[in-house]
Amino acid sequence: PPYSVQSQHAHLSAVRFKRRATPEPPPRELDLLRYDMRDLWKSPTPALILGFAGLIPFVSPTLMMAVGEIYCPELAYAQLAYGASVLSFLGGARWGFALPESSPARPDWINLANSVLPSLLAWATMLMSDGIAPAATMLIMGLGIALHYDLSLLPTYPSWFKALRSVLTAVAFFSLVGTLVVSKLYPEK
Repeated sequence: PPYSVQSQHAHLSAVRFKRRATPEPPPRELDLLRYDMRDLWKSPTPALILGFAGLIPFVSPTLMMAVGEIYCPELAYAQLAYGASVLSFLGGARWGFALPESSPARPDWINLANSVLPSLLAWATMLMSDGIAPAATMLIMGLGIALHYDLSLLPTYPSWFKALRSVLTAVAFFSLVGTLVVSKLYPEK
């Protein structure tokens, strides 16, 4: 007949519908993102609460000046002093990490020098009393360098710590930048 339909047999197997596992790419040698930001919520509760509470002296001066539409140098320098103490703390924590015999970071010249550098940058920040811009810039650089050290040079830090450090540093960075913006936009008190 002219309208005949031929049936074709198709083999449909369950194997064909299975997803093939995609191989993970090999880790890059200098990959700074060897952590997952979702691991932030795996942080111990005290680390989360104290870490975020430690942001109050960074965020509050910027918010108070922005809401009041006035630049208050005393608040800005209080923020810088707090930031300098945090930067010194980060250097001390790194030094302390290198001390135990079981630590993967040995107390060698590189690790200990990298531990002292944040404190020296904090000290230099406090010497820059002529204006907020150079001091805040120095502090921002110091926080960035300390974060770089923690993410790239100490891969044995837990992923939650790296995520927490990244978030805390980002908030501190934007708070300091906000203070710089406020200092240029609004009149001095």
